[in-house]
Amino acid sequence: MEKKPFYTLEHGGRRFGFKRPTVDQINRLTARISRVPVSAAIEFTAELAEEPEAWKALLEEKPGLALQAANGILELLGFPTA
Repeated sequence: MEKKPFYTLEHGGRRFGFKRPTVDQINRLTARISRVPVSAAIEFTAELAEEPEAWKALLEEKPGLALQAANGILELLGFPTA
């Protein structure tokens, strides 16, 4: 039986799945997000992506999707998002 992703993001007819982050991963993201938001979100989502190479390729063209995914993951965990 295939394990269901914690969070999914659909873009361009493709679905990207992400694992549930650890507290350490969340702490690293929240420590950096105010200074370098895009870089922090890219690193955070790259660690959690179920298909890291496909996710990395997409982010080369659309890096803002990392922020969208990071916000979605945090929202599922109960964090307020803007």
